[in-house]
Amino acid sequence: MFPFLKPTLIYEGDVTRVRLQDLKNLNVEGLIIDLDNTIMAPKSARLDAPVQLWLDVMKKHFKIVILTNNNKAFYLETVRQVIDLPVIGFAKKPWAFGVHEALRILDMSNDKIAVIGDRPLTDTWLGQRFGFKTILVRALTAHIEPKWKFFLRKLEWSFVKKM
Repeated sequence: MFPFLKPTLIYEGDVTRVRLQDLKNLNVEGLIIDLDNTIMAPKSARLDAPVQLWLDVMKKHFKIVILTNNNKAFYLETVRQVIDLPVIGFAKKPWAFGVHEALRILDMSNDKIAVIGDRPLTDTWLGQRFGFKTILVRALTAHIEPKWKFFLRKLEWSFVKKM
């Protein structure tokens, strides 16, 4: 129905369920990871312990860039200090605005990159547009989102589930 929303891999849990071996099997060498609700609760600038452990493992095996639509400069600078990774804000996913900087940092072919995120309409679609592998995970804090956002998220996932 909407092939641009079909991820390479889907995990029913959060980002910590993404297995190192699954990424290696896809010949991934670089990761573009969404920020809010993928590795951090929105506006928190804080990593929970399980996500921190997962990220520490991934840092040993992959080049990583954080790509977010968040446009709060002070928040993004705080996040950079917390996670010690390149963070590109104002990305306007699924469009190309932030991707070119991520590609410059990763410096590898698109087929060696995977995008990990919680939103089909931003993260998966972005990955499909650029020929990246795409990995869809459940949001960390979807249960405490505003009702309109929770509804939109359910709608997005319903399209993915039908494929």
